[in-house]
Amino acid sequence: CSPPASPAPPRPEPGSAPGSYKDAYGGSGGSYSSRKEAEAMLPGEPCGSLERGAASGQTYSERVEAYHQRYAYMKSWAGLLRILCVAELLLGAAVFACVTAYVHKDNEWYNMFGYSQPYGYGVGSAYGGYSYSGPKTPFILVVAGMAWIVTIVLLVLGMSMYYRTILLDSNWWPLTEFGINVALFFLYMSAAIVYVNDTNRGGLCYYQLFKTPINASFCRVEGGQTAAIIFLFVTVIIYLISAVVSLKLWRHEGARRHRELMEREVSRYKTDFIKNYFFLLKQDESDDRPREEVTYRQLKSVERKPELLNGHIPAGHIPKPIVMPDYLAKYPAIQTNEMRDRYKAVFNDQFAEYKELSMEVHAVLKKFDELDALMRQLPHHPESIYEQERISKVLQEYKKKKNDPAFLEKKERCEYLKNKLSHIKQRIQDYDKVMNWNVE
Repeated sequence: CSPPASPAPPRPEPGSAPGSYKDAYGGSGGSYSSRKEAEAMLPGEPCGSLERGAASGQTYSERVEAYHQRYAYMKSWAGLLRILCVAELLLGAAVFACVTAYVHKDNEWYNMFGYSQPYGYGVGSAYGGYSYSGPKTPFILVVAGMAWIVTIVLLVLGMSMYYRTILLDSNWWPLTEFGINVALFFLYMSAAIVYVNDTNRGGLCYYQLFKTPINASFCRVEGGQTAAIIFLFVTVIIYLISAVVSLKLWRHEGARRHRELMEREVSRYKTDFIKNYFFLLKQDESDDRPREEVTYRQLKSVERKPELLNGHIPAGHIPKPIVMPDYLAKYPAIQTNEMRDRYKAVFNDQFAEYKELSMEVHAVLKKFDELDALMRQLPHHPESIYEQERISKVLQEYKKKKNDPAFLEKKERCEYLKNKLSHIKQRIQDYDKVMNWNVE
């Protein structure tokens, strides 16, 4: 992104991007910045040109990339929660079906013993620490049904765009989902314990007095009841895993929001700076903007009187060598009209070069002034190491471009031509004054 080196930049080729140029050393501008950086700043092509260039069929790599983009959400923590929700729904339906299949055994229990402790077994059960008044199947069905409804709501909500764009950006929702899963975990745990307690009838099945031929059917555990117990405890584990995944999601989304916040803070200072940095230094110098005319008054010589120093010269002092410009000896005072014509030809020839260089150098210096103002807006005390590294990298790159040897060489060349042309002009004016006096 150094200043353009061309004294007379050519017109850009048709279709070339504005801001591209070819320098005077045969390069295409790549010595100052890569073409990709320029292309990244430019607006994209119209849809029509993209459609004309698109292939009729996708390649294998394009299909794989499209697949990953489509199902990337399901591979995240939020996607894992949705998969767990599906498993919870299936297990909840299995629990509901298995428990409902043996409701008739509860009816037989209540038909035989009613809603109180079986007569004759209360004392023994009391000594054993048991208090059983009948099956609690309605409680289990209510827990399974309520958990199923809450889970399907979470699943539908999690597959919506509102969840991905709004809820995941909030700090409270993952914790809320964690609380819901923990609550369902404890509800299912209590339902599983109650159902296991129902299968042994509150511990009555462990007493020989209760195991009569009439009551044997109540203590016999059917295959469906065993499956219900397994499904209940597996569902408990799944809800516990969902709670842990919700915590993981909370931490992951918190880290993502923090990372995006840091990137926005850095880009707030960086984006404008980088865009101006590239576009200002790579603008086309051959557009139709009106250029400033460099008049002869800009070449007016500056008379400097030699500075006289009074005092003794210290011992060991080595005076600095005085470098005399070559044009002082090469262009002495004009004696003839032929010398004046030759001086005038040299002046006209090199004035065009000076004009181009002067415009380029002044334009670049103006851009550097604008960039200096942007640099002063960068934070002096970054809050993170990442931001500090980014800003340090930008400052180093800017310092490197500001001290670019090609630009410094142009600047020196411009100053040299200015002094040389001023010297030649002064010689011509002195000769004209002498000739005018002679005429008068």
